Amino acid sequence: MMTINKIKLITNYLLFQMGWFACVLGGDHVALIATVIILFIHLFWVGSWHKEKQVLAITFLLGCAIDSFLGNLEILKFHSQLEDGGRILPLWLACLWLIFGTTLRHSLDWSRTHKLYGAILGFFGGPLSYLAGSKMSDVTLAQPLWQTLLVLAIIWALVIPMLQSFSQAWLNKAKSL
Repeated sequence: MMTINKIKLITNYLLFQMGWFACVLGGDHVALIATVIILFIHLFWVGSWHKEKQVLAITFLLGCAIDSFLGNLEILKFHSQLEDGGRILPLWLACLWLIFGTTLRHSLDWSRTHKLYGAILGFFGGPLSYLAGSKMSDVTLAQPLWQTLLVLAIIWALVIPMLQSFSQAWLNKAKSL
């Protein structure tokens, strides 16, 4: 029998997957609407604003900074933003980071206590997500592709444990209050 907690974990995972596709395939307007809906469902049923606002904020800011930096290095090229040279992070990609933040304390919570496994997930899952996203959206990955994927793998192998360390520190602080 499934417990309510398992149903919430599955819901969190499915919301992220639906959000990923909505953001990548739908562009800015669809991504914004999907993000609002997903955050509403997440914060009122799966998680809570009070417990997750810091994790969501740091994930959003860090992710946007990383992808903007990669855009300015032309490792990622955003074709929907051609008037600025394609270096400004598209809204749909920023939304994706916010949706990703909802998984850290839920469907990806296991990576908080198993940082090595989280790093392995990041090493393989991060670049694969960008590769799949580049095939379905207006983002192009720099060539040679293997170098770009390696850079993304290293970044993501660091990002997941870093975000989970922040999440753990915040959980410890909340428990001490």
